[in-house]
Amino acid sequence: MIISLIIILLSNLIAVELSSANLFENSNKVPTAKEVFSIKTDIKEEKATITWEITDGYYMYFDSIELKYKDEEFLFNVLESKKEFYKDEFFGETQILKKKFNIKADLNYILNLSDVFIYYQGCSESGFCYPLQKNKLF
Repeated sequence: MIISLIIILLSNLIAVELSSANLFENSNKVPTAKEVFSIKTDIKEEKATITWEITDGYYMYFDSIELKYKDEEFLFNVLESKKEFYKDEFFGETQILKKKFNIKADLNYILNLSDVFIYYQGCSESGFCYPLQKNKLF
């Protein structure tokens, strides 16, 4: 009886240790930039609408956003944003984006959409910053 009780207690202790180790492992996992800055692109009538869904606790630098065709940068219009001013230790006073961000760009002169790239960079509010990201538009 006592041996059975000891085995049960030790089994529970091992199970608790294993679950706490998994919990600790998962809490230290850094999500990928694609998980944090989810991008959706909608192309209609030679216009691209690009939407970022930014996870709570993260932000994107407004000045880091670029659309490029080959090496040529082209302009976009901001449709929706949650811009805030932020004092960054590396970039100084800068604008950041949180939650949701939409832009629209005119693509009528671009023949091959697979050569259009979106660049952006962001950080977590806890201080981890992602390198500059580069994604294909299409």
